[in-house]
Amino acid sequence: MTMMNAAYMLHGKQAEGSTAAEVMRNAGLDYGVQMEPLYTSAGKQVRSQFRRVFRTDNDDTLGVVGKNYKVLTNQEMFAVADTLVGSGEIEWDRVAAVGHGEKVMASFALPDAFTIGDNDEISQYVYLINSHDGSSGFKVLPTNMRLACTNQFAAVASTLRAAGINPRALTIRHTGKMQERIADMRRILKMTDHFNETFTKQANDLLRVEVDFSDRVTYYVDTLGLKRDENITTNPHGLSTRGLNTLESVLKLEEKTTNTTGGMGGTAWGMFNTLTEFIDHQWVVNAGGDINHKRVESALIGVGSRTKARAWEGALLMA
Repeated sequence: MTMMNAAYMLHGKQAEGSTAAEVMRNAGLDYGVQMEPLYTSAGKQVRSQFRRVFRTDNDDTLGVVGKNYKVLTNQEMFAVADTLVGSGEIEWDRVAAVGHGEKVMASFALPDAFTIGDNDEISQYVYLINSHDGSSGFKVLPTNMRLACTNQFAAVASTLRAAGINPRALTIRHTGKMQERIADMRRILKMTDHFNETFTKQANDLLRVEVDFSDRVTYYVDTLGLKRDENITTNPHGLSTRGLNTLESVLKLEEKTTNTTGGMGGTAWGMFNTLTEFIDHQWVVNAGGDINHKRVESALIGVGSRTKARAWEGALLMA
């Protein structure tokens, strides 16, 4: 499994261009999005409190939302970042659309990095996310990426609260004016700095916590939700064949240089990164070796991301 198979590197496309218009055009995201009433198959308008959200280039339906829903177009979303890129506060990184464009994501690099221990470098990113199907608002997620293996860790509600950040504070209003949206983005970037300051301190604490093999196994089994069965006696962990195979895959990752460098092997920091590497590099690949794009999305902002948050919380308990 190469580093390039990490979920982060499979997130859409590398942003190409120096302006929002160029990036959107090169990524195929420069389509319009509008709302209209619902119609019957015979073309008669339906009296309803709901409206259809659709792409203006191909008429694809992106979702059905309440009539008071405010569409935020890709152009409006990317324009917020355009100003901050121009001022050097963030840099274009990657862009992606989920499905037919129901959700649009972009990642941006922040100029400052931080270090765990002596040489474990972490880069700071933010994900900018907007949906056209009403499933989520326009929000920004603080995210960091470990350069040694491209593992990424996006903040979820629990880790934000633990850092003293209200998750709702990371939402940018659809209805706000452009200058208000840009001000919101700058405010959230300051919170990202605070989040990563907290993360860095805690990670350095984890680097000093030794965890024995038995406790690491329990951590992996519990975090991944591998089911134990007391009737299974073929292995000391009481795991099914599938669960045992998963555990063995994780334990092999413990031996990689990415999880032993700088004396992190056998520590809570190494344990956390081992599990994160499993999710970002191996869990996103099907048994046949094909990329499971649903899992890629999940590893970044879905169930897989929440599993990594549980891993972080479980590691902190050992500190």
